[in-house]
Amino acid sequence: MRHWTLASRYGRFGIDLVRLVHGGVHKASPRTPGRRTGLTRLPAPFRKRCRTSCREPPGRLDQPAPWSLPPSTYRRGNRSADARGTETLKPRRAIGRAGALVVVQITLVGERQAEAGHEFIYRGPQPECTPCKVRSACLNQDLGRRYRVTRVRDVSHPCLLNEERARVVEVEPIAPDCSLSARVGVEGAVLAYEKLVCSNGACPNFRLCHPVGVEPGMKIRVVEVGRELECPLGYSLVSAKVAYGN
Repeated sequence: MRHWTLASRYGRFGIDLVRLVHGGVHKASPRTPGRRTGLTRLPAPFRKRCRTSCREPPGRLDQPAPWSLPPSTYRRGNRSADARGTETLKPRRAIGRAGALVVVQITLVGERQAEAGHEFIYRGPQPECTPCKVRSACLNQDLGRRYRVTRVRDVSHPCLLNEERARVVEVEPIAPDCSLSARVGVEGAVLAYEKLVCSNGACPNFRLCHPVGVEPGMKIRVVEVGRELECPLGYSLVSAKVAYGN
């Protein structure tokens, strides 16, 4: 019966694998090449590895293969002769935080505006802000965007612009609802906002067509598409909830 050989490790002529495992290797004499001087057995770890991982002819193994044993034999602390050197690794808890890391934007506003839910439009620095020591923390918003105060902190600084103290607050950008052309009003689309040319202040859609907090050319992302709008000028418009695109 033919057996597997390990020609790559023990010579190009190969050595019978069954003899390797159960019998050993005959070592040639250094003085007389080809003369056998004795039987040299393989190391114990190699023999164990061969018994459990190599296929051998029928009748040579008295016990079933490790992969055919029930799962109970692989549990830690319950090793048997059939599953010698084999055990199941226990699952470990993943390394990392359970929730995503949220970046909080901090700025300063006047004492009168320091209320949760207050909204404002950032218009940029003023000449009075030049000598301020905390101007880098106060002037850190994007020009023309709309922000909402989410939390007020118990830290205040003197403010030369408001002639009072400024309070440290946490804010989030919040874009107002606006009107979009029906051809670009697709949920998930990112586009540059285009302002409509219209001076009809009596139109019920005037606030949607001229939103405060979204400038022409500003990148926005469509979050939700609303109802169709009736335009006296004949434009095909829809209302939409948008967010600022980064």
